[in-house]
Order: sequence, then structure tokens, then C-alpha cells
Amino acid sequence: MDSDLDLSGLRAFRAVVREGSFAAAALSLRAPKSTLSKRVADLERHLGVRLIERTTRQLRVTDEGHILAARADRLLGDAEDIRRALGESGSAPRGHLRISVPTVLGNLLIGSIAASFAAAYPEITLEIHFLDRAPDLLEEGFDGAVRFGPIEDSGQIARRLMEVRGVLVAAPGLARIAELAAPSQLADYPSVGLCTTWAGSWSLLRQGELAQQIALRPQLLLGSMLAVRDAVVAGAGVSMLPALLAQQEFAMGRLLHVLPGWETPRKSMLFVYPSAQSMTHRLRVFIDHLMRELQANIAPNP
Repeated sequence: MDSDLDLSGLRAFRAVVREGSFAAAALSLRAPKSTLSKRVADLERHLGVRLIERTTRQLRVTDEGHILAARADRLLGDAEDIRRALGESGSAPRGHLRISVPTVLGNLLIGSIAASFAAAYPEITLEIHFLDRAPDLLEEGFDGAVRFGPIEDSGQIARRLMEVRGVLVAAPGLARIAELAAPSQLADYPSVGLCTTWAGSWSLLRQGELAQQIALRPQLLLGSMLAVRDAVVAGAGVSMLPALLAQQEFAMGRLLHVLPGWETPRKSMLFVYPSAQSMTHRLRVFIDHLMRELQANIAPNP
């Protein structure tokens, strides 16, 4: 047996063991199933042992396969560290990135952020999907995603981009809006909610401490935050909007920040990626660029 270890075969083998089948591994690695099967077979031939017993309906990892699988992460991680260190020394990042972001963030900011990123890194191609769900990064082939915490999958790596919050808003012309002085009075005003997540109440904080749970029955429940914002601008009622979504309307005088001493519990906006081994040079520069642009474009206070 040759002492050299084929890393492409080892990577294919690890993916098959993790995913439980050649088909799922092929999807996670974005490679043909036949290619993975050949790489694993070549690795077995190279090592002189059977790693996976295959049948038409299932596969079983052998004892030798379990021994190799236990060491595969460390071996591939070390190899990736070496490759990254060599590849990043003085070279421009290149390759393709596939990213997911929430729809509101995408519609408001991602176009300009993507354009400035493309200008700064012309050898990186960028594909950004707008999703309001948490994608399966490996299954769907994403390099990373912008999410709002907390993150359910403890195996993923998350980098905090910034803190976000919701604020109460209304159109300047809404009847009696100047008289609104306390959260308890909100029930006396028409309101607009988000039908996908509406739970029947708003949690409001004052100086970081939970002070009010406001139960409301909105006349309008709409399917997107952008639609909620437009309805409020049109005078439909009071609503809770992300500060990010409201700040331009405040500047233009189309919305008022009502009850400014109150806000929703803050959430972390995170950039999530599958594992430490997923951090490529191109992904690192994208996250750094995204963080700079968000902090430059989002006002700290409405």
C-alpha cells in the first residue's frame, strides 16, 4: 500500500459517511454521484481495505471505515489550513459564492452591497438568494446565510454582523397619533401586522427591560414587511417595523417614530456558515465587506 493518502477520495468518503448515502453526499459536494463512487473505490483500492459495504438499498461502514472516518475531519482540516495559507499569500480571492439573505434585507440593501463587492473583487462571482426561511446550507449548496439569531443548528459557525430591533411607527396623518403617549393606548388605534409570524401581541422594552406585552387585533395582516410598511405609510395604522426598514421613511417624513422610549427585544443579525473548514478566502472577504456596508448604511438609532 502506498503511504500517500488521496484527499479527494477522503473528502468523498467523509461526505458519504456523514450524509448516509452516495446520492446525498453528491448533493452536498455538488459533484456527480458516479464521481464520488469512483473516488471512494479508488481510495479503498489505494488503502487495500473495504471502507463501505454497498448494496442496492443501503450501505454499511466497515470497522476500517469507522477508523478512517474518526480521523478524516482532522486530516482534511489540516490539509485545508495548509492550502488556505498557501493560496491566500498575496493572491486575489476568486471563485463563486452562493449566499442566502432575508427578503427585506435583500430588497433594501443587497443590490448596492453586491455591486460594490463585485467592483472590489472582480474575480469572485456572487449569487444571492432572498429567503425568509433558514436554508439547509449543505443540502442546498449555500456557502453561507444571513440569519437572525438564535441559531438552532449548534454545528454551524455564526459571526455577529450587528444588533437589530423593531420600533413602533405610524404615518404623520394618522388620526390622533399625537395623543399616543403610552403602550396601553395602542389598542385605541388601528394596527397593521405581519400575518406570517403574528402571535397576537407585541413585546415592548423600556431601557432593556421587558415592560409591556401589548395584545392587539390588527385590521390588516399582510404577508411581507415591505407591504406592512407601505400600508402604514398610507395611513392604515400603527405597526412594529424593523428599524432598518423604517429609517429611510423617518428621514423622508413619511413615518413617525411613535413611543420612542419603547422597542422590541434586540436580535443579532448573524452570518452563518457550515463549519470552520468552510471559511474560504472569498467567503471571508465577503463577510468583512458585508459587515462594513451594513454598519455604514444602517443608522444606529431611528
